[in-house]
Amino acid sequence: MANRVWILMGVGLFCTSACQRSDAYRKDQDYYKSESPSYYNKTGAPGAGLAPGTPGSKTPSQRIEAMGQPKKRIMILDFWNDTPVRQQEVGLFAADELRRGLSLSQRVILPLDAKTDRVTEDFVNGDHVKVAQLIREGRRLGVAVLVIGRVSRVVYRIRGDDIGLLRQKQSIAAADVEMKVFDVNSGKEIMASGKSGESSSSAMVAIEPENLESAEFRSEMTRLAVRNAVAQLVPDVVRAVEKMTWEGHVAKIVGKKIYLNAGRTSGIAAGDILKVMTQGEDVIDPATGAFLGRAPGQLKGTVEVVEFIGADGAVAEVHTGGNIREGDTVQLY
Repeated sequence: MANRVWILMGVGLFCTSACQRSDAYRKDQDYYKSESPSYYNKTGAPGAGLAPGTPGSKTPSQRIEAMGQPKKRIMILDFWNDTPVRQQEVGLFAADELRRGLSLSQRVILPLDAKTDRVTEDFVNGDHVKVAQLIREGRRLGVAVLVIGRVSRVVYRIRGDDIGLLRQKQSIAAADVEMKVFDVNSGKEIMASGKSGESSSSAMVAIEPENLESAEFRSEMTRLAVRNAVAQLVPDVVRAVEKMTWEGHVAKIVGKKIYLNAGRTSGIAAGDILKVMTQGEDVIDPATGAFLGRAPGQLKGTVEVVEFIGADGAVAEVHTGGNIREGDTVQLY
């Protein structure tokens, strides 16, 4: 009997010991399964084993680069009111709303020194945009991006009760706003988008709703609808512009100092290495005379940003290469 007890106690101890060992072994195996990524174990790395272009497949350098390029200078031409509703300056209001939204985003530069009296209608012929003329205007203004747009439709309605001394009335306005964005450096359209906005107002009116029919009230409702449409376009513009390759220019050369037309405001940092390129050539279709875009320039070398001047300028020194001239293009390396 005593032997049986000792045997049972031994089995119990063995089971206890074995269970403890199994837990430790399991933890040990879990540790190796969750081991930090290495050259031989890349499956745990973010994006490891993913094909290029797959979300999460970027390298650290690509992720840092994607955090934000320098800000681009953008010009928004007054929009075209292409509707029968001839409300005063509705095209100007739409453009101003886009300017306001982009300014609040703090992701682009709206240069105060770039002035033009040209508007969207000057560059539109029916359904076609005069791209070559538009790009020339953008280069004259020294901006990287040009935006044109139009208010294509405005609808206004009043609905509600027709019977009673006090009547519930609702005024509804809707506006369709379209927009095109052009990369001045490449001479290409990079985005086209359209959004609809709506505004409404309810009121109790006595007998006749004269106040809801006034030109001032209609104009106010239309502007609110345009504002709501343009607000939806702002994120689209920001995304399109941030996908563009940033370009600056050599403004002046004095001795060994190379002055650039972009600095802290644009988002350039001291120590940045910039490629220096010749200005590309415009490509024209010989058969049709159509402007096809601008061919990339040739690489001359690199410069390093060493200090800043003025509101948005930088000083650089030659890093590699040479024969750098005023007007040459600079890009992030």
